[in-house]
Amino acid sequence: MDQKTDKFPQFLKMLCFVEMWERFSYYGMRALLVLFLTSHLGFTDERAFTIYSLFAATGYAIPILGGFLADKLMGFRNMVLLGGIVMIAGHACMSLVKFEPGLLYLGLSLIAIGTGMFKGNVTNLLSSCYGKDDPERSRGFTLFYVGVNIGAILASISCGYVAHLFGWHYGFGLAGIGMSIGLIFFLKFQNLLGDSGLSPYPELMNKRILGIKIFGIVLIGSFLSSSIIAKMLIHSEFFTNMLIFIGITALGIFIYIISKLSAEQRRKLVALSILVVFFLCFFALEMQLGSLVNLFTERNVINNVLGITIPASISQAINPLSIIIFGFLFGTYMKFKQKYATSMFTLGLLTMAMCFFTLYIGCLNSNIEGKVEYLYLIIAISFMGLGELCIAPLVQEQATTLAPKNLRGVVMGIVMLSLAFSNLAGVAISKFMSVPSVNGKINYLESLEIYKEGFLKVGIFNLMLVIVFLFFFNFIHKVVTNSSCTKN
Repeated sequence: MDQKTDKFPQFLKMLCFVEMWERFSYYGMRALLVLFLTSHLGFTDERAFTIYSLFAATGYAIPILGGFLADKLMGFRNMVLLGGIVMIAGHACMSLVKFEPGLLYLGLSLIAIGTGMFKGNVTNLLSSCYGKDDPERSRGFTLFYVGVNIGAILASISCGYVAHLFGWHYGFGLAGIGMSIGLIFFLKFQNLLGDSGLSPYPELMNKRILGIKIFGIVLIGSFLSSSIIAKMLIHSEFFTNMLIFIGITALGIFIYIISKLSAEQRRKLVALSILVVFFLCFFALEMQLGSLVNLFTERNVINNVLGITIPASISQAINPLSIIIFGFLFGTYMKFKQKYATSMFTLGLLTMAMCFFTLYIGCLNSNIEGKVEYLYLIIAISFMGLGELCIAPLVQEQATTLAPKNLRGVVMGIVMLSLAFSNLAGVAISKFMSVPSVNGKINYLESLEIYKEGFLKVGIFNLMLVIVFLFFFNFIHKVVTNSSCTKN
């Protein structure tokens, strides 16, 4: 396609818009979920953190199945469509929880399945639209990552205020409307993708089993499996063990796959695997935005700024807003970013330490009521946003660049699976900062001390992480730098 030579090709604009609305639906729900569980349903911090983390972990574990189905049967485009449909059904259930509480777990499981089918495949779809050596490829990935954060900003503000003013179910419903807009737009303008992302087996896709095409069978299977996952969310300990088993199994399969590749391909995937381990550690802390940091904001941050009361859920907009601001800077200096990509990854790890040290300093300077100035929260989350922009686009880009062409879906699934384990690790982090309540009430001075001690420990952990990464720096830098000049 001629449009591939443009800095902002039509397929990039279209996929950015679709992913923007998918992120709108996800972040709208994420901004509300833990607050809804603790304040409306009366769950303890620990229970709310567990549900939130397992829900998010499921959404990031399923992409390995979604990637396999895309590579071996359906193609990236069909998987994006299927994921969108399932997510809309999940948001519909969440909007009805007020009237039927039993729909909570079903809604979460549907959203998790839909997210898993959608997320990795839309990234691979973008990758397939670019040529491997396209000079605008790296710029496209960064701008794609920036563009989708517009959806996160809109969701955090609009869903947060709608839930605050009219009720939780309206906030969840608005998130579902966002996904519907994205899906309709994808169906209308998918011709901009040309032949990219189509099923590798079109004849098989048109076959019918019991009168139903393959797409319909996979869709029905997704809905049926949601009831199983819903039961597992209720029995969280069993579900956690099962996810760990899946992760170990996937790791074993991945090691076997690597062993069958050429020496050069193995070298590339080993470098990618190291990046993914640190990527996992970073996002174990980033995932705390929707749970731990959200409750800290609700309880111990002054929510009146310039005379305006800001609901805690609105703070979720700070992260994507900072990503957009820093992202445009990175887009302007893209040549610098490409040359020093590994250094920027190191910077990303360091900024997470700065984030939690800033929150710690904020706690040290709290008022007599145990409340922290909102400015500390803005600075801390902005550090996190800068770190995310340094780390996530690089890993996503290298997952599609370093992997052999016939394994890109599976490799992207592995990257998403690492985010599942980020959430499981996040359970442990958030649990040691859980705040006990007495008759449903929180002592803000007590919660401040718990958060303060926890923020300091997390900051120190991140500094240690940076030191460990420096041991692998030269090896990863060589592989990443050479990847744009070699082909699988």
